[in-house]
Amino acid sequence: RWREGGRAPLALDAGAQGEHGQWLRAAGFDNLLVHGSSAAGADASVFALFGLPMRPGARHAYFLELLLPCLHLALAGLPAVPGPGLAPPRPLSRREAQVVQWLREGKSNAQIGALLGISTLTVKNHLQRIYKVLGVGNRAHALARCLELRLLDG
Repeated sequence: RWREGGRAPLALDAGAQGEHGQWLRAAGFDNLLVHGSSAAGADASVFALFGLPMRPGARHAYFLELLLPCLHLALAGLPAVPGPGLAPPRPLSRREAQVVQWLREGKSNAQIGALLGISTLTVKNHLQRIYKVLGVGNRAHALARCLELRLLDG
């Protein structure tokens, strides 16, 4: 139906007659707002928002259409990470674990360096190795991954 509609955002309501309304009711959803990118020969993405607190209409569809390029680029820019529960390829070194502990406390690279008696550049190098080991791209993602893998004390 998305293609038939000129690839515009699609808003469906469970109260609607026909197979789409019937499908939503059977799935236990009140509504659906969906839109996707359609770049030929490139990565494509689809965003489906189920069970919104309000009935999606033309205004919601318009906003999703505006947001789609940003959502698609954000999704495409995420680094590939191992599946949940998989251990990193190697354990963190003792020093890397110390850096992560201070990272969790919200310390800057300069503060971590001062606390550990190493240079800010060395902290940055440790962080780059940590990101590579964990398959992440930034501090927040590294902390989330460490929590997921239960690598942090406490």
